[in-house]
Amino acid sequence: MRTGSSLSHRGGCAVRPPGAPILILETTRRYSVADGREAESSAAQRAYAEITERMASGELRPGIWLREESLATSMGISRTPVREALRKLNSEGLVRIERYRGAQVVAWSREQVAEIYGLRAVIEGYVAAVAAQNVTESTLSRLEANLAEYERTLAEGGAAARQRAAGLNNDFHAMLLEATGNSALIHLLTGVLGLPLVRRTFLRYSPRDLARSAEHHRELIEALQRGDATSAEMIMKVHIRAAQQAALEQQERDAPADG
Repeated sequence: MRTGSSLSHRGGCAVRPPGAPILILETTRRYSVADGREAESSAAQRAYAEITERMASGELRPGIWLREESLATSMGISRTPVREALRKLNSEGLVRIERYRGAQVVAWSREQVAEIYGLRAVIEGYVAAVAAQNVTESTLSRLEANLAEYERTLAEGGAAARQRAAGLNNDFHAMLLEATGNSALIHLLTGVLGLPLVRRTFLRYSPRDLARSAEHHRELIEALQRGDATSAEMIMKVHIRAAQQAALEQQERDAPADG
């Protein structure tokens, strides 16, 4: 009889006899820790998405202080993932963290708004030109389907439809970016497209702004169908500069309330 181990072996695998001490607690504990970290990371991603969406919608306005506890309570999660989300937003320049006070939503100056949209105009204009030379029939079909859904959604009206339209608008720009096949461009511009300022501006578009946006999307698709890189670049630059003007007008309307 062997007493050095409580495990027998069958087919090369260790088997614990009934009543023998459990020797896999450490392995189980490691899996539990890994699962916990994965869940925590998922919660942090959800917190990040929720906070940025509230910033975009105007619920969390520039200048407002964000409290970990109140945010965590409103989302039904612990403070740890909220803290992680705020740190990420701080690294992106969207909030600033001040010790003992919390995180404050960053307010954009007119100069910063002009810089952000100026960057978009230059880079996305180039993106449209490159896309016109590389776009596939498949991508063109996806862009046309996106535009059709975009126009239907805008026609519905209402806050929920506006939120869906914002997503479709972002998808349209993302598809153009993907059509370039340029990984460096994709990496550079993805973060800019996701800025709360960009989404917030769209969510507060006037009916005239929305109609203009849809028309620009249609003109861009037509330029891509012709393979006309020059026209695609020009249309995109006009499109982004129009969005810049809308953002600045919104900022002017908000100024009295903020001051």
